[in-house]
Amino acid sequence: MTKESTASVNLSSASHRNNLDFLRLFFALSVLVTHSYALTGIAEHDLLSQFSHDQARFSHTGVQGFLIISGFLISKSLVRSTTLPDYYFKRALRVFPGLFTTLCLTVLLCAFVSDKSIMNYFAHYSTRDYIIYNSLLKIQYKLDGVFTNNPYPKAVNGSLWTIPYEVFFYILLSLCYFIRQRVNILRALFISSFLVAVGLFIVAAPWLSKYSLPFWGLQGHHIVELAAFFLAGAIWAVFPLPSATYRKRMILVSLPPLIIALFFGGYVLIQFFTLPLLVIAFGTLNSSNLSFARKFGDFSYGIYLWGFVVQQTLMHLFNFNQMQLMLTSIPLTYVCGALSWHLVEKHALRLKIRPSLLST
Repeated sequence: MTKESTASVNLSSASHRNNLDFLRLFFALSVLVTHSYALTGIAEHDLLSQFSHDQARFSHTGVQGFLIISGFLISKSLVRSTTLPDYYFKRALRVFPGLFTTLCLTVLLCAFVSDKSIMNYFAHYSTRDYIIYNSLLKIQYKLDGVFTNNPYPKAVNGSLWTIPYEVFFYILLSLCYFIRQRVNILRALFISSFLVAVGLFIVAAPWLSKYSLPFWGLQGHHIVELAAFFLAGAIWAVFPLPSATYRKRMILVSLPPLIIALFFGGYVLIQFFTLPLLVIAFGTLNSSNLSFARKFGDFSYGIYLWGFVVQQTLMHLFNFNQMQLMLTSIPLTYVCGALSWHLVEKHALRLKIRPSLLST
């Protein structure tokens, strides 16, 4: 075995004892915080937006954090995969069972909050298409007659928009399968692609916003921005992690410029470099006081899938103000995330087929 292939094997093995589960839970909850503004009909002026003078919001930073962690973990998964079907099957098991269950239950539950009769609701094409198109990741946001009188009537589940982007990045990453053991090539490819994505976002985002991919409708400026964060995580996956002591120092060094940029300006550029460093450096540490986040399961995906629907339903029933919606929706969505994990996602992941079966 060559030194290069040995390095790739070492890079692909990472301890599950880390803070990544806590970070994913934090990012999922941060999305709920910001959405509690928009869904009550007020500007998304959360605390981070106020501090940063509208340079950042908790929800968007949460999405960026998810993409960083995803790039890091999925790149390691690609290195470990013995076949491409193995890689795709693992990705599908993580994304689609929870998503499809959420879509079906949403359609059923929304029948009771629709302004249509039960028969007319299920007969309407939007009810059928909501499950079909969203399952194909061509996002349909509305169910006809549902939440039409809410302060935010534009979507039943606005959080779904990021999932096609993430799956798109999984597909692009799979193109590296045949060079996955060539660590030096992967490093050069990921770094150069990251720099290109950052450069395009900084220079050409307004122009790119005019273009989108067919069918999924992924917008150009979102592709390059989110790809930059996904690639930043992927870069960390193909380099040996520094020692825990050094990672703690990296956090202390990178925090001041991040905070300064948030308050005084320049965060749009510095976020691509400091945020991934903070997420990976902190996420790969093992803090015993944060171990609760991994004891009961990974609820973050379920929280992300259900949060918007839960908040819209609460607004339909009670017309809460922002603080009431946030405080009420967080525990309810946490319960939904836990149920999604324990009843659906966890069991789906147990269906992973042995690599030998996938290669026959």
